[in-house]
Formats: sequence, C-alpha cells, structure tokens
Amino acid sequence: MSKNRSQQPNRKRTVNVREERKAINVRELLTFSFKDFDQTQPKKSPETLRVWSDKGLLPKLFDRLMHLANLTRSEAVNEGQIQQYGQFPDKDKTEFSIPSHVPLGANWSVIKKLGGKIRVAGYLIDNTFYIVFLDSEHKFFLSKLKHT
Repeated sequence: MSKNRSQQPNRKRTVNVREERKAINVRELLTFSFKDFDQTQPKKSPETLRVWSDKGLLPKLFDRLMHLANLTRSEAVNEGQIQQYGQFPDKDKTEFSIPSHVPLGANWSVIKKLGGKIRVAGYLIDNTFYIVFLDSEHKFFLSKLKHT
C-alpha cells in the first residue's frame, strides 16, 4: 500500500538557504624553471653548477629559491629580492649574450641577496622565473664601483 501523504504537514522546499563555500584567495607564488639554463657563459670563465658547488654557493642558491617560492612575484620585487631590468643589458654592460633559445622580448631580471655580488640571471613570465645564468662575479649587468 502506498502512504497517504495528504495527512502529512506541508513541507515546502526552502529556496537559497544553502551556504555557499567561500572562495579562498590563492596567492600566485613564484616557481622556477631551468629549461633555458646556460652553463657556457660568460665565455672567459663559464659559471656551471660544478663551479658553484666547488665555491660552496649551491646551498645559498637553494636557500634563496626556497624562500622566494613562498612569495608572489610582486612581493619578491617589492622586497628587492628580484630586480627586473626588462631588456637584456647592452653589450658594453655585460659579459653574457642572449642564448638563441630564450624568447625575444623576455623580461630579464636577477635574483639578489645571495651574498655580496652573487646573482642569478634569468627572465620572468607571469610567476615563473626562468633561470638562465649563474653569476657569482656580478658580470651580468656591469656597474661602476661605488664607495671605493
């Protein structure tokens, strides 16, 4: 037998009472890529992972990358940890040259605060820093000595 539902209280379905899940604001954190990594420059004394390992610089590099991976691009730039140059430095201001596999018009930048004159050069696209050069002697963007 079927139930007689006419005797039951009126159960109207309520409209729009479900609490919607609130969207969590996700920060777009920095990521790193070695896809365009070039260990053949500068020509006079190429900076390789082996050279940086021998100089004891790899732990500093990885510590810096782990720190930066917790920041957004704008936070890293505002804190002075990444300096954006935009265009590649002029030939008289660098000992490096643009590798052919790097996209034209790349936003050239450096990772700073590795200790003294040590830099990592590359370019930024969105929130990815593409590491291209290791630069322990500050030869990517030559500048005049200050306070000497």
